[in-house]
Amino acid sequence: MARRTKRADGLLQKKFRIKVKGVSKQFIVYGHSEKELTEKEQAKREEVERGLEKQDNPTVSEYYERWMSYRKDKVSEATIRTQDKFFGVMSKIKMQGLAGVCFGELKIKDVDIEILIALQAELKTGRKSQTVNDYMALLKHIFSDAYKARLIEYNPCLQLQNLKRTEERARDTHHRALSIEETKAFFSCERCKNSYYYNVFRMAINTGMRIGEIGALKNSDIHNGTIHIERTITRTESGAYIIGDDAKTEAGKRIIPMNEQIKTIITEQKELDRLINGNVVSMDNQLFKAVEGGLLMATPIDREIKRICKDAGIEPFTMHAFRATFATRAIESGMNPKTLQEILGHSNFNITMSLYGHCLENTKKQEMDAINIAI
Repeated sequence: MARRTKRADGLLQKKFRIKVKGVSKQFIVYGHSEKELTEKEQAKREEVERGLEKQDNPTVSEYYERWMSYRKDKVSEATIRTQDKFFGVMSKIKMQGLAGVCFGELKIKDVDIEILIALQAELKTGRKSQTVNDYMALLKHIFSDAYKARLIEYNPCLQLQNLKRTEERARDTHHRALSIEETKAFFSCERCKNSYYYNVFRMAINTGMRIGEIGALKNSDIHNGTIHIERTITRTESGAYIIGDDAKTEAGKRIIPMNEQIKTIITEQKELDRLINGNVVSMDNQLFKAVEGGLLMATPIDREIKRICKDAGIEPFTMHAFRATFATRAIESGMNPKTLQEILGHSNFNITMSLYGHCLENTKKQEMDAINIAI
């Protein structure tokens, strides 16, 4: 119940309560007359209601900005750029049947399964099924967090089905794990042996490191028989490539023990660096550089791989295939999947299993045959 009192300075004071998110909060207004108090109370109530409407039912774009602000210290810059790009595309799509309102302008509570299906259909134009599924996966993440925050009563994305893939998976083509025969053919090819990037290829397939991590590796990161991965090559908002201060994710910061083969690769690379740059080797120098002395970039290296594949008579693949090959051979050799997760720098065990868990099918019979329980 509202209470009116008169202050020592002659002003009237009125206290009243308004429910904000189910919690009763007290507000106070001041005036010289009852009429002024009533007008100010009404204005305050309307102000709170408008604020609540905006806060509790933001547009999809408004919530995305809020959502992303919470994540900026938790995910890599590359992830933020990708998600900003994806959401930017979705937010600008005009929704047919809704007076041409863009998806990002819709109130988040008004988004239902029909709207999501329409959005999915619009995204299909000129895009592969997997690309559309990647867009919608971001939306599912956003709405899942909105539901957890009790901003929406249900998550409409739970009813949304992924598009059926009609194209081949990248992991089965250019990102595939190489067969043992393909690996031998590639590395025995004279063009590969004479390539400037020969040690980069060997490093990738023997450690599972990403191209950006190899390119950011410094001499000081290698000691006591281990590789300390602390950073990666990243792209700034202006489009320039730099060695960032951090790895791709917090889990990306990791230590990889070196076997004899890895030690040999690093020794040979250091010798190559001395031949190119002279005898002075700084501990802060990058161990692996591009031909012209700059940062390692995936595109020119992928072009080199394609040329080698042509000479070797195998289907072309990308630099990322070396990482997939390492993971596959590791599982086939009996490596604990949890250990593999740590070596690859995956933030979540489910990521490792979703990408490489299918390799366990090939070793399942061997594992069962090895079990001999005495009874």
